[in-house]
Amino acid sequence: MFKFPAKSLFLFAPKRSLATSSPPPPPVDRLVKSLGLPLESAASISRKLGAHRNGAARADSVIGFLRSCGFGDAQIAKLVVNGPSLLLSSVESTLKPKLEYFRGIGVSDSVLLGTIAGNSRFFTRSLDSYYKRQVDFLRKYLRTSNELDIAIKRCSWLLTCNHKYALEPNIELLIREGVRSEDVSYLMVYQPRALVMNVEKMASVVESIKGLGMEPSSANFIHGLRVMSSLKESTWHKKVENFKSLGWSQEECWSMFVRRPLCFALSEKKIRRTVDFYLNNASIGREVIVGQPLLLQFSVDKRLWPRHRVVTVLRSKGLLKKQKSIVMPFKLSEKLFLEKYVMKHLEQQSSRRNQILKCCAKHKFACMLVNEIHGSLQRMSCPRTSC
Repeated sequence: MFKFPAKSLFLFAPKRSLATSSPPPPPVDRLVKSLGLPLESAASISRKLGAHRNGAARADSVIGFLRSCGFGDAQIAKLVVNGPSLLLSSVESTLKPKLEYFRGIGVSDSVLLGTIAGNSRFFTRSLDSYYKRQVDFLRKYLRTSNELDIAIKRCSWLLTCNHKYALEPNIELLIREGVRSEDVSYLMVYQPRALVMNVEKMASVVESIKGLGMEPSSANFIHGLRVMSSLKESTWHKKVENFKSLGWSQEECWSMFVRRPLCFALSEKKIRRTVDFYLNNASIGREVIVGQPLLLQFSVDKRLWPRHRVVTVLRSKGLLKKQKSIVMPFKLSEKLFLEKYVMKHLEQQSSRRNQILKCCAKHKFACMLVNEIHGSLQRMSCPRTSC
């Protein structure tokens, strides 16, 4: 009988037996075809998962679960590239409980999926020691499921950024300054990003607003905070210079901000066009706008021009008494404007009343106001289509 040295016997061993000591990595082509990953990314992820005994099976399970939840392949691919370890997660003990918890407290699927898709570390945080504590803090100010859903949709950082680092210190700062708790709640719903900004920046913004003469306890303070915190310093100066170019003094700019902070959130183009309408078409002076900056927020095309034309028609027919306030027609709600300036005069034209009302239901408010007044007073046919 021939005897071979052990080293020589090793040379005759089937090569495939050498590979049995470690499981094969998840096929690269599966990640490429399934999720559309670039070959290089798929190969890198496959190597990381290959060291895990059940890497391929876990990856298939996670991808299938995420798809069943409503995630698209592009969203899953982004999550996997940014956090490959997600594919090694346990669906039953790690992924599913988190989704079920947030659905249970009223976070909508669209908001939840959007939040997760934008944060690859979402599933790495503990449900009990992190997310439940985070939500408990948010619920001090967001008292309904709808408010919680809206706030997270506007700023997913409310969930993903630990409240102890920015959110809580910023809220404490505002309350120390005299901001009411209900105003903090309002800010968290409508401008939540302001509450997760750097604490030093928050303190600076608060001091700037106070410097303009606005008290933290006033209802407008939180609106001022919303606007100023969302603008770069250079953008803020541009808005002030825009008003100055229209004839405003710096003191008048500050006065308008204190009265109506949201007027500084309007675009420069919008402001110039609206001011031009008031000054050159409606004969409303600049001092009136300074005193009532709400006027700047109205739409020129949908509100101001249509109402101005109605008032002009009524005036030309001698049907409009002298008004105490020249801006009243523009400030009234749609319902009150119709009652005071339209329906009141249609009463005198009862023979065409039903016909006009039917036509009003067909046309947009802006088109209807002018044409129907003309139709009632001058017996003209309705626009665009016969009644």
